[in-house]
Amino acid sequence: MKKIKPHGCIEKSDKNGEIFLPMGHYAIINCKKRINNVDPKISIYGLGSCIALILFDNKNNVSGMSHILLPKSRQNKTINFPHKYADLSAKLLIQELINHGAMRKNIKAIIVGGSKIFDLDENFMGINNTEAIKKELEKLEIKIIGENTGGSEGRAVIFDTKDFSVYVKSTRESNFKKITS
Repeated sequence: MKKIKPHGCIEKSDKNGEIFLPMGHYAIINCKKRINNVDPKISIYGLGSCIALILFDNKNNVSGMSHILLPKSRQNKTINFPHKYADLSAKLLIQELINHGAMRKNIKAIIVGGSKIFDLDENFMGINNTEAIKKELEKLEIKIIGENTGGSEGRAVIFDTKDFSVYVKSTRESNFKKITS
């Protein structure tokens, strides 16, 4: 049986209201509360085979993002950072949103990442991560409304919690592109 000791919630932003998410971490934003008097943004830079899972309830202004590293957790292992794993992160992030005022029926998802960065990468970790998070969201009946996955380049992603917009930039691009609004 897995022992889950949930760590990894990022609660502080920089002076511009940006929250940087390292692997295995997550952030929850209740937009009724502003950080440093600005609307917070959650970001991941250097996203390769990992997945950025973005969940939000735009009717209740509650959102969150996690930085997923692996598709599945192992049995019989103490897990300190459950948001590293697709099979745990989705359900835990949903529960955190609900704990902060979201309604489950209103929660929507956007997924970003899952690249195959190295030509010699024969284990297809990015593909496995993408498939795992899609499977979990389907099982949890959460609709994916936006996706920017696959390919062979790393990405940066910024989630603007003010209007639930997602901006993505590949390593070869100089500007972010809005993929949802």
